[in-house]
Amino acid sequence: MTSEKMLQVIGEAYGARVRGDVDGILKSFTPDAKFKLNASAPQKTVAVATEGGGGMRTALASLVDEFEFDKMDIIDSVVEGSKAAIRTRISVKSRSTGNVAVTESLDLVEFRDGKLSSYTQFFDTAIADRLRKAAS
Repeated sequence: MTSEKMLQVIGEAYGARVRGDVDGILKSFTPDAKFKLNASAPQKTVAVATEGGGGMRTALASLVDEFEFDKMDIIDSVVEGSKAAIRTRISVKSRSTGNVAVTESLDLVEFRDGKLSSYTQFFDTAIADRLRKAAS
């Protein structure tokens, strides 16, 4: 798989996330994909570690229900073999509070058979926590 094709698949998954399309996101992943958002356990909405379609669907649906992505842009990327590291800038809004933030993430992905087989995202969990707190 070429690096261009890998970035295309990632871009399609990101586009589906911006649209809030859980099925569209899942199309980019293998059925047994590992999906992880690194956050501390108290941040239950954003602390996700799952393997396989069912758990991933549930996790993604919860995330889409809570956080609306207005925009998700790839800032830069490094692709080597079947792996890629992607830095993104995300404009995100909490659906429960209306709070908005712009943040960046680092996504480490692996591919198998033309699809994402592993996805781990690192992001500022304090921003996610702040988004979910009502304004005082």
